[in-house]
Parts: sequence; C-alpha cells; structure tokens
Amino acid sequence: GGRHRRECPICGYKGFFYAVGVPLRFDAACRKCSSVERHRQHHLLTQQHPDWIDGAEILHFGAEKCFAHTYESRAARYVMADSAPTREEVRVDIQHIQFGDNTFDTVICHQVLEHGPDDMTAIKELHRILRPLGRVVLTTPVILKWENSYADPAASDPKTRDLLFGQCDHLRYYGADFKENLTRAGFEIFEHIAQEPEVSRYSLVRGDTIYVA
Repeated sequence: GGRHRRECPICGYKGFFYAVGVPLRFDAACRKCSSVERHRQHHLLTQQHPDWIDGAEILHFGAEKCFAHTYESRAARYVMADSAPTREEVRVDIQHIQFGDNTFDTVICHQVLEHGPDDMTAIKELHRILRPLGRVVLTTPVILKWENSYADPAASDPKTRDLLFGQCDHLRYYGADFKENLTRAGFEIFEHIAQEPEVSRYSLVRGDTIYVA
C-alpha cells in the first residue's frame, strides 16, 4: 500500500505507489508504469546525461518495461539481453558476451552481477565490449560496511541462498571490495547516490548507489 503521495519521473504519475518485495517495501512501485526505486533513480541520472541514450548503441540486460520502448526509439541501436530471453530479447550470457570488442556506448546492468557464478569474468566482459568513452550503468546489492564480499559456494539450494543472500537466485552480497573489482578490470567509477529532495519526492531508497563505470 501507499503511505505518502509520490511522483514518478518516468511516466508522470502522481499519487500513492504500492508495496512490493520481501520484506515488503512500502511506496515502492508506481501504479502506472510499475517502476521501482532503482528505475526512478536510473531515470533521474540519465536525464542529466541524455547522450548516454540518444543516438547511442545500447546493450540492456533484463530490460525494464518502463524504459524499453522509449530507449528503442531514442537509441541508434538497442539490444535487450537476458540469459532466458523473451521473444524481443537476445540470449546473452554476461560471462561470455558474444558481441565484439568496443561495440557499445552504454550498457545497462541492474541487479544482474549477483546472479552469475563468475562475476569477475562478467565485469571484464562488460569492459571489453564498451567503447573507450562508454559506460556501464549498474546496480547490485552492496553492503559498504563489509570490507569483503560474501559468497558461499556450498549454498546450492534455493532456501539456503534465500537465507544468506536475500533471494533464492542470488549468489553473493558485495562488500566495499566491489569497487576494487571494477577498477581492477580497468573501469573508472562515478557513484550516483539517492539523496533528498529526490528521495521523498520520487520514492527512492535513501543512500542507494548507481555505479557508473
């Protein structure tokens, strides 16, 4: 349910949002476009950098419906990628991306890296397919107060993974070393952090970070 009236910067809806997630997050999802907090934060960021979308060649993992149609019309090339693709998507294994070096200007990769067994290979692949002035816009669960990321290879059943990582198909929680992983692969990093007044107006998660690598 909704506790406070909010505004969606993506579709323009104003009113109460609905609750989603486990545990339940109130005021999380837009009633019109179904965007959740990270989508609205992503939109606010890309509004500041329209060149990341307009006329760009874009690879979008798990393309969110609230973006897909608009991005397809704005981009020079727009590839929707997923490991289990729908009819509109291309099958892409982020650990073994089939596209050539220096292919894309922008890669969008929200909540993907925590699913893959070999995340360092995936990060290197993202770096490989980017053009020299390109960027990856990504989010993943990070506990910044943890010095090191936490993974348990023995956690092979969904119930245990749900207990340890908060979701049955997640394989790790990242710690502060996540940024080191990005720089080791050759990336420079910019952090976009959800702050007021945008947090309360658009219902973002306080302190959530979008990494632009």
